[in-house]
Amino acid sequence: PTIMTMLCGSLLSKLLLDAEAFLSSCHTSSARRTGTAYSYGSHGYPLYFQATSKSEDVSPQPTYMMHDVDDITCREVSIDVDTVGPVTILEATAESQEVLVDAALALDDEEEVVGGPPHLQLDVGDPYGSVLWPAASAVSNHLMKSNHEDRSRHTLLELGTGTGLVAISAAIAGYKTVIATDYESVPLRLLEYSAAKLNGEDTDLTSRITTSKLDICDFGVPLPDADIVVAADIMYEPKTGRATAHRAVEALRRGSRVVIGCSPGRPGRPAFLEELRELIPGIEAKFDDAEGTTCSGPRHELICGKDSASISEKPKMLLVALMDLSPDCVPAASST
Repeated sequence: PTIMTMLCGSLLSKLLLDAEAFLSSCHTSSARRTGTAYSYGSHGYPLYFQATSKSEDVSPQPTYMMHDVDDITCREVSIDVDTVGPVTILEATAESQEVLVDAALALDDEEEVVGGPPHLQLDVGDPYGSVLWPAASAVSNHLMKSNHEDRSRHTLLELGTGTGLVAISAAIAGYKTVIATDYESVPLRLLEYSAAKLNGEDTDLTSRITTSKLDICDFGVPLPDADIVVAADIMYEPKTGRATAHRAVEALRRGSRVVIGCSPGRPGRPAFLEELRELIPGIEAKFDDAEGTTCSGPRHELICGKDSASISEKPKMLLVALMDLSPDCVPAASST
């Protein structure tokens, strides 16, 4: 499938209207300030404002805490993860999403991207990893609740890490090593920045997190060794669903636990189940409902359609399909 197939929807975006609606929903109140920046949270998202002058009454106008990562303008997003607490990641702003979508379309048409900095070029034409998706919160919470092994001795591998919520949560939780992979370098750079600078004044998680480019569809490249292999919202089309099944089987047969999360409506999920059952006849594998969180903030309509269940004006609970497989689920006759 081409990127034109993957990036469905209208070219006309309502990002500015969506952003205005979100900001207007955030609580504000008049207060007397003294020129110092103040911050408060709304549904887990950090908001900042500053008085226009000393000792005057103002009605604060909330904005996002912004960062520039290699010419990619990003906003902070903070998500509460069970037993870990707030985890802060970065996602591209509306303007940067626009540039990334243009780069994806140009790459699909084999055109030269004109006018954008080289950092905003895409490797394979996938802008989805520049924003957060609901299954990441569900997988993160599931790992924190269910994984009672000694994390300090274990390696966790994430496929299609995107903005890195699962990887960063695992590093904070104490996994010995976290290998975060993606086939685009843009989300890996956002993850590296978040891990180094945004999760505690004295915390640099880069000593525990290793980033690496990996295309799950390239079966000639084996998965890195890991005790646990996780993936959240990577089955956007049947092709990646089938590839995820192959990678899950690869991990299970070498003795790794596999955890997969998938938000509602992903076209690759049926293909994943069909391929998994074909690769391992008789495997006992099914998706269960797990609580995730919808995502808020601007989304380019070619990245996420306006009617998608994955987004909402304010974050709210969303049931996400989750599968947790252990190596012993593979029938003995299929273990080799």
